[in-house]
Amino acid sequence: MLVAILLAFGGAAGFGTGNIFIRAGTQRLSGPTATTFAVISSSLVAFIPALIGHASEITTLSWKAYAWFALMGAMSYPGARVLNNTAISMVGASGAGPFSALQPVFVFILGMAVLGERPDLLIMLGTPAIVLGLALVIRSRSNPESDTVTRRNYLGYFMAAGAAATFGTRDTISRHVVNALAPFSVTAALSLSMGAVMILLFTSRSVVRSLRDIPLRYAMYCLFAGVFQGLALVSLFAALSRAEVTTVSPINASAPLFTLVLAHFFLQRLESVNLLLAIGTVTSVCGVILVILGASS
Repeated sequence: MLVAILLAFGGAAGFGTGNIFIRAGTQRLSGPTATTFAVISSSLVAFIPALIGHASEITTLSWKAYAWFALMGAMSYPGARVLNNTAISMVGASGAGPFSALQPVFVFILGMAVLGERPDLLIMLGTPAIVLGLALVIRSRSNPESDTVTRRNYLGYFMAAGAAATFGTRDTISRHVVNALAPFSVTAALSLSMGAVMILLFTSRSVVRSLRDIPLRYAMYCLFAGVFQGLALVSLFAALSRAEVTTVSPINASAPLFTLVLAHFFLQRLESVNLLLAIGTVTSVCGVILVILGASS
């Protein structure tokens, strides 16, 4: 269980760091275009451990496994990741990041209903703390001075919440796939690569145009984000292969803490981290701590 907890935290650190680079890239790139650059580098990173450890198995997997990979790729890219990256461009990394803490809520419901998991009492108590923290985050980011800005903020929050719901559903599916159909590294590599192909079908023109018209550093920010996100996904799937999704997902939801700390140090020009935002994020993370205690008991 300790290894699964550490892997889940590794995924959280990777996703949290990736959000910072996405925030830097979306200064000039749209959410879908930024996602395309990120998923390209994510796929390359994820394929390395898959080819090293399971090259021969990739061609012998069942068609059912590939169907699940395609579904997971569609949900992640161009689904949840586009929603998340667009939300970051609208409300900032520190505003959208805490919404990843909603994932355990969806995972909790799906894990019990679909996978038959029965979370520990402490895991169940951690969920309200996560939701309370999110409420504080939304309150801290409201802008009463402009109705237009407020509506834009709410749309960004809605997209971030939609991304969390989609990621939570994907994680539940992933728990089944990595335990019954394919190794975690192969699952990460193939679902990412299929997602990359899907999103490229929609964004190829904007990608080419951005490389021509926008300074290269903004694309590089997103490519770096993809490296961290690719490593994070491999780490997350490795954790899911060792522990129940209702345990792994809440721990992985500590990603906002990494985002908040990094935003404070590296995005001071773009982000404002106030006391209420910090309290909301820490409250959500306290819910994650309860989950860890429940998983360890």
